[in-house]
Amino acid sequence: MLTKKRMIQFIAIFLVVCSIVITWQWFDSKEWLRDVGLLFHRPKWLVFMVIAYLASFLLKAAAWRIYAGQDVKFAVYFHAISYSLLVNHVLPIKVGDGVRTGLLMKNGRKSWEDALHSVAVMRLLDMLVLAVIGGIGIVRMGLPSSWIWVTLLASGTAILATAHYLPVIRKFPFVVKHSAYFHLKMLSGKGLAILGLITFSWVLEAGVIFAVSQIINVQLGSISLVWANSMTIAGQIFHITPGGIGTYESTMSGSLALLGVDGKDAYRAALLSHTFKFLFAYALGGYSLLRMPLHFREMKAWISRVTSQTKSQSYNKVRKED
Repeated sequence: MLTKKRMIQFIAIFLVVCSIVITWQWFDSKEWLRDVGLLFHRPKWLVFMVIAYLASFLLKAAAWRIYAGQDVKFAVYFHAISYSLLVNHVLPIKVGDGVRTGLLMKNGRKSWEDALHSVAVMRLLDMLVLAVIGGIGIVRMGLPSSWIWVTLLASGTAILATAHYLPVIRKFPFVVKHSAYFHLKMLSGKGLAILGLITFSWVLEAGVIFAVSQIINVQLGSISLVWANSMTIAGQIFHITPGGIGTYESTMSGSLALLGVDGKDAYRAALLSHTFKFLFAYALGGYSLLRMPLHFREMKAWISRVTSQTKSQSYNKVRKED
């Protein structure tokens, strides 16, 4: 039986294999170094990328603070996201949320349970916003699968909006507690602010691929690039390499190709934008290490804690299915 975990692993491996194929076909080390050099020879676009990308994380931190509690300093939320970004670009599995949770628990005086809840909700809202942007683009392009996307999106949104009132949820006090808090926050004026900030943050993140398209002369409109960026980030759920190497290039190249960009130019744009994001992740992570230092053993303990919880939940789910 093909489980959800195995299906994700299969798709992740498939995307990495696709990346290897297109890298074998189109990668040219001299051309790549020349493209990286263009970043520094066109400083206005490099500054634009840094500002847009940094602003996107500031907005995500602001949205998280509104949801989790404004009694905690903004810097805690921002550095927690920065650490998460760094860890995800160093380790082959996406476990940065463990450090993100731990830092909020430590410096925000939250329980592990409450901190993890807020991190999980932010991730859920990220994926919801990306799915909406992706769905709009798919429908506009008239792809055959558009009706499936719309159906799944509508179903998922309806479940989120009504989950707290479902009889099956009411049987579990722990779930009721967290769903009640989610509804309290999201079905208020704060919910609209949170969704607005998250949406705008993803629009700003698309500024990276927009600048890259200008640098290497790929002619695409800004709205199309927001869609391509959203599809690419959504694809990072299949993250099995540091920073999603392979999956990022495959999904970004494929998205740009669907928009009519030449295959090699699409790959160049994906490779250059990902190179910038790696450099940014290390630079921002280094800044957070200086401003809000963490010991390696702390990060390791938090990562182990969140991964052990995930494994325990998966095991319990398998036992129930058996």
